[in-house]
Amino acid sequence: MAYPLHEGSTVERTTANDLVARYKRKFGLSPSYPLSEAMVLQHWNLERRLARELLDSRREERWSIFERAYTALYKNCPWLNDAVDTSVHDDQLDFGHFLTLLRGAKDVYEVGSGKARLLGFLARHGYSCVATEITRERGERWTDERANVTWRCCDGVNLAEFEPRDRYDAVVSTHVIEHFHPDDVPTHLKNVHAILKPGGRYVLSMPHKHAGPMDLSEVFGLDEPVCMHLREYTWAETERALADAGFTGMKAVYVAPLAVRRRLPIHFSGRLYLAYVKAVEALLGAMPLTMRRKLSALGQLYLFRPEVFMVAHKPADAKSRA
Repeated sequence: MAYPLHEGSTVERTTANDLVARYKRKFGLSPSYPLSEAMVLQHWNLERRLARELLDSRREERWSIFERAYTALYKNCPWLNDAVDTSVHDDQLDFGHFLTLLRGAKDVYEVGSGKARLLGFLARHGYSCVATEITRERGERWTDERANVTWRCCDGVNLAEFEPRDRYDAVVSTHVIEHFHPDDVPTHLKNVHAILKPGGRYVLSMPHKHAGPMDLSEVFGLDEPVCMHLREYTWAETERALADAGFTGMKAVYVAPLAVRRRLPIHFSGRLYLAYVKAVEALLGAMPLTMRRKLSALGQLYLFRPEVFMVAHKPADAKSRA
């Protein structure tokens, strides 16, 4: 069937079974979980409405609206937490490269920790970790108390209002920035810079714009995100935003696909690789959408992953700018 997007427009036709299967793959849900087409459509309709509310929100009311939206999402779609297929999780495979990226750091602060799998892994390797979420529906109540991770609630943007300046060796965010209101991203980056110690680093990853949309919109075959990814970004955009916030020494990170990492834990980072992926994305961006999507899907063949993954440094002599 065709699913309505807005008046006079529909999204990709598909069967109910195909839709549910695609949805389960997208969110890593157990194949045996009793998910129905009606549940998928409930999520679809709710998330599009919430996304519009978030984009229309005023800066002074943003935290309360975001907290309310994400609480509503996880309360009304509890399977996003309850049905996750944990049998396929392998922390070493999923997060082992962070031990290299964070080498030499001790105190780590994560923005938007979800269930804090990453920080639980880092804590087991001796890091002192602070996890954060905008709502407890996604945060602390899902965490193993033995993980030795400290939980705090914050808006993810104005970090220096919640944390001391020059406090952390590293700040981490994985697939978080695309959920922020686009107007808040510069403020977020300046606040990350503020709570980092001089010489500290920000390790961030998020879906790449050319490979998107990577939110629920993908399940329905759309070309642009209309759900809780309020904006997806390119390497060049991210590098410029980091530089504007005071960061230097930006490097792009490559992590081999999971199937390769099961045999060889290949990952690296560097400035030359950043120059390479920016050149590739500029070439892809000049192509028609259909061709760009096809070539992006083959990106593994030429070391172009479907995400922006970077390390940026606060200069050793820097002062807080937030």
